Amino acid sequence: MRPNDKSALPALAGMVRRPRLFREILVALIIKTTLLFGLWWAFFSQAPAKDAVARGIATHLYGSPATAIPVSSSNKEPQP
Repeated sequence: MRPNDKSALPALAGMVRRPRLFREILVALIIKTTLLFGLWWAFFSQAPAKDAVARGIATHLYGSPATAIPVSSSNKEPQP
């Protein structure tokens, strides 16, 4: 068999060579990465603070904003 014999490689006979395949794959990966970054930035990068989320949940569950419970001081003496 000669190396240029088409019958030697029947599996590759139907494939078309694409010399720009590497560039096409690279451009597709760059576009996909850009789109993923854009989606992340639009929906997740500007997340509200945790305390704002907690207040929103408390308002939804209890109907009024949550109030902080005053913490008693370690000094048990009554104040005048």
